[in-house]
Amino acid sequence: MYFYRPPYYGGYATPWLWYDGDQHGSYDYTNWQSRILTEMNKTSRFTLTTWGNYSDLRGSGIIYAKFRNDSTATITGKIRFVLTEDSLYYAAPNLDNWHNHVARDYLPDTGGTQITLAPGDSITVSRSFTVQASWNANKCEIVTWLQSNVYLADSTRDVWQGGITKVSDLLVDVEENASNTVKPKVALVPNPCVDGTRFMFNLPTGTSYSITLYDISGRQVKTLKGTANGNNESMNWDLRDRDGVLVNSGVYFYRFTSSAVNLTGKIVVK
Repeated sequence: MYFYRPPYYGGYATPWLWYDGDQHGSYDYTNWQSRILTEMNKTSRFTLTTWGNYSDLRGSGIIYAKFRNDSTATITGKIRFVLTEDSLYYAAPNLDNWHNHVARDYLPDTGGTQITLAPGDSITVSRSFTVQASWNANKCEIVTWLQSNVYLADSTRDVWQGGITKVSDLLVDVEENASNTVKPKVALVPNPCVDGTRFMFNLPTGTSYSITLYDISGRQVKTLKGTANGNNESMNWDLRDRDGVLVNSGVYFYRFTSSAVNLTGKIVVK
């Protein structure tokens, strides 16, 4: 983000592919994708779950990352977050005008958060973030990863687990510009949840709404329906599917639909 660091010092260099702590040829671009996919398909010793919220009007939000140690060893490392922007087009000294996954901001800085996790334990870390007006929130993503503290022989450190969350997937409220209009939004309490969660929102009296729940594969789990009475509305989900069976722990998605507002969001079931 702040300076260019090629595999050697002294000016610009042809990009190199690094994985597994090793340097793998600067000119053999044709096999980069297969090598990266091979690394991504390896079983990790850690499980990562991310969620959060973002207000497009305020340009700010919060991201949560939960790492669980699935190995049999206690580990010590650092969790890092970086806000990136994708698909940027501008002239650059190396004559490559397209720039992808450009680091915009480290959250809160490049230092990261030091953690120690015993086998089976988990930790949740949160970071507030701001999308500046000159950035395109629809092209912004938050990358988080858990990295070893141990330097390998070539001065790299293994990344044990990581993930990418689109800022647009965290959108939780939509407001109208007119000063006298209803400003509907949806909040979930609690989220993550264990025994159930409650959708809380405001809608004009008589507005019909539906909340459709999906699992991570896109399969419809259940639909909740109601009509607003003009007060602070709420709708409970007891974590059961349409057959009355408790859902498994994991990530679920919802689509809130009404004539006043249409939103999507994420629910984490522990």
